[in-house]
Amino acid sequence: MIIQLGAAFVGSIGFAIFLKMKGKQIFYAGLGGLVTWFIYLMVFEMCQSDFVSNLIAAVFVGVFAEVMARVNRAPSTIFLTAAAIPLIPGGKLYYTMYGLVSKDQVLFVESGMDAVIIALAISLGFVVVAVIKRYADKILK
Repeated sequence: MIIQLGAAFVGSIGFAIFLKMKGKQIFYAGLGGLVTWFIYLMVFEMCQSDFVSNLIAAVFVGVFAEVMARVNRAPSTIFLTAAAIPLIPGGKLYYTMYGLVSKDQVLFVESGMDAVIIALAISLGFVVVAVIKRYADKILK
């Protein structure tokens, strides 16, 4: 688990640098990726569901990005992108394409469906936070 968390931290830092984030923003992005992956692992341990685990972790990423955007006076998108990197279903996408190229229809469909479910959970988590933020902003103004 420590290796996974370290990889999530380093991967998020890599994307933060790619997104041209500066100074302490890079560290915050890495920390966001680390905590995101920790939340995913803890939720997955409890419920054994990729959808629920990714959904809850994506909600955290959305909230984290909004908070960091206000703290750092920067766009929330950069924190959202960098901190969400550990959730991207790279392995599922790889096996989907491998199944397609090798004409293994079962592998293609199973991996493809898993990748789509994970992508939907991530996007739903982001949308939930965006909608709540929009309504909260309207109520506070």
